Amino acid sequence: MEIRELKYLYEISQCQSLEQAAAHLFITQPSLTKAVKKMENDLGFKLFEKTGRRNRLTPAGKQVLELARPVLKSFDIFENNIKRINDTQQVSIDFGVIPFYQTPFTSNFLYVFRKQYPYIQVNIHELPEETIKQQLISGDLDVGMTENFLSSPYVLTYSGFEDEVAVAVGENNEFYHSKHLTFSDLKNSIFNIVTSGHNNYNQIISNCRKSGFEPKIAYQSSQIGLLLEYTNLNQGICIFNRCMIHDNLIGRPHLKNMHIISLIPPPPCYCWVSIRKQTEISPEIQIFASELTLSLTEDTQKRIQ
Repeated sequence: MEIRELKYLYEISQCQSLEQAAAHLFITQPSLTKAVKKMENDLGFKLFEKTGRRNRLTPAGKQVLELARPVLKSFDIFENNIKRINDTQQVSIDFGVIPFYQTPFTSNFLYVFRKQYPYIQVNIHELPEETIKQQLISGDLDVGMTENFLSSPYVLTYSGFEDEVAVAVGENNEFYHSKHLTFSDLKNSIFNIVTSGHNNYNQIISNCRKSGFEPKIAYQSSQIGLLLEYTNLNQGICIFNRCMIHDNLIGRPHLKNMHIISLIPPPPCYCWVSIRKQTEISPEIQIFASELTLSLTEDTQKRIQ
């Protein structure tokens, strides 16, 4: 099958009408009908079935479309990059992220994004959450990734993700072989936690107090990598977003033997992607926010295991 035919398949599935699909594709309906028949003859099975006036995908057609999606996406990237080869002006996007979320995931995502979209220059700014909000409003930032929902009529929340908070321990910790823990179990532990002002900090303090004790805090930092390094050295515990713990352990081979343990009940953890609200949002900002959303979704699904 050709790329052109895959585009036909996708457009018909969206419109469910050969007439509308043909109009969107700028070809005649007879030409589109002929192309569909050719695809079905080449494949040996029906792609569409008529339901009233609608053309719906058959079960086999749905499978073909799912296989076609990554091909069409890759071809779109190819076409966009080809169009930009002779363009000497790069499009610039200012991306604000809190230190809490400046993790290997963020670095890896930006590396892959720049390879896919070399014409989009991403300027990353590590900033406090309130500063990100203000700079989105003022127009100094285009996209922000924060821990809290940014409530403002001038900011549009693009997506939000919920993950669970877990415990990381080193090999010599007494809980190393545990499958799950409660905050009560941690009463005599040494805590290495994020600095005050973050939701994660508030969650830990609140849950410890509900369990009848004040946590013994040895080390605080906004950088999870430093917290994990310290935890691995001093045999304390680190409570953090499970995905971010996992990403940091993968990025630091000498920490690969640390263990991630579920907390019961698991405190929630959120990550919000926001963009500056404008009359017309540029295609580049839409691409960046969409790719970030997709990567976060895939990362969460992969690391939550």
